[in-house]
Amino acid sequence: MLRQQGIVAIIGVIVVFAILHLGFAPEHHDPRTTGTTMLGGIAFLLMTCSIVLSTRLDIFEDLFGGLDRMYQVHRVAGVFAALTALVHFFGVPKDLPEGVDPVANALVPSAPLGMLGLIFLVIGLFIALNRKIRYSRWRPTHKMMALVYVLIIGHFMTAPNVFVEQFSASGLMIILAAIIGVISLIYSLFGMNRRTALPFRIEAVNALERATEVVLTPVGKMLDFKPGQFAFVEVQGKGWSEPHPFTISSAPDEGQLRFTMKVLGDWTRKVREELQPGGEVKVRGPYGRFDAAGAGKKQIWLAGGIGLTPFLSKLRAMQPDDDRQIHLVYAARDQQDAIFLDELKARAAKLGNVTLVPLFSDEGHFARVDKMKENLPDPLSTYEYFMCGPKPMVDGLMKGLRKEGVARKNIHTEAFEFR
Repeated sequence: MLRQQGIVAIIGVIVVFAILHLGFAPEHHDPRTTGTTMLGGIAFLLMTCSIVLSTRLDIFEDLFGGLDRMYQVHRVAGVFAALTALVHFFGVPKDLPEGVDPVANALVPSAPLGMLGLIFLVIGLFIALNRKIRYSRWRPTHKMMALVYVLIIGHFMTAPNVFVEQFSASGLMIILAAIIGVISLIYSLFGMNRRTALPFRIEAVNALERATEVVLTPVGKMLDFKPGQFAFVEVQGKGWSEPHPFTISSAPDEGQLRFTMKVLGDWTRKVREELQPGGEVKVRGPYGRFDAAGAGKKQIWLAGGIGLTPFLSKLRAMQPDDDRQIHLVYAARDQQDAIFLDELKARAAKLGNVTLVPLFSDEGHFARVDKMKENLPDPLSTYEYFMCGPKPMVDGLMKGLRKEGVARKNIHTEAFEFR
């Protein structure tokens, strides 16, 4: 669930900037100049927030409710930055005030830098939001946003004083944001992989029904994670350049990492067909706050298809003395498509506090709120819900649960989208 602390922090930064900008505006600025330069500053601050979130630091996961939520905010902040920058560009005065030397200001590169930055920002945003572009092509082109950020810094620092005073109160805030943003860029682009990735060896590649389980053995230190978290997996070798995020399906005490990947595109198909035991893999993480351990005693776990993986990790980690009452609803197309179904049945029987409810759409059985209302022993509002699966399923269940009076804070979902 998206936590409000991070959103409030971003809004707070923008409000402080606006107060400083409006409260200490130069006397020679007309309202149009003050307003449009304020919009330009807000656009830059939103870009900075987006870049800072790309560092994936733990402190921001706590503020926003997980890396998946951070990427949602990262994307939305980028969209609003582009829209605000467009309004700034078309609204800012193009003519110099009377008495200003046009020759001297013609030598200032602020305008072309701003124009280039805006053009690349719009192009980069289009690429980022275009789901038809392959991840392997999208990822390197998305790094172009670093160039956009540098161009915008140049645009601000070389802007004529008749439009903006760099060392005013709001200008100093922009300079501070630029310093933080550049450090975040350098960290994200050049430092993160080498500093935080752990080496693993491929132990096994197991083909399942429409999915592949990859088993990894640590070369040195084991990844310390909680059930329900995910990590970025980067296979070493030619043709395996970009990392991909996957939920960890093993228990923390197994001594190995297991990732269960649905065959959806070129990369996961290549994993199934070409990945061999003995190869090296870098794993970076863990990430995510999809944790049911600290929730209430009565929980409903709703898994759709490959969305089973975080719950599989939770079940594998549970002990027989667990005092929670859990209903695991597992929705799949048919029994053959329900991976690990036999293991789920065995674990539920051994634990005793888990009720497994398989639902197969080919048989006309779907995860529905009205059916839960009929079959659960207690009112729906007395449970906490954890959902992972196809977006239409999750959205429909959430809407139905809210209508039944379930509090939003008791509904936990994982927004597993990173572009």
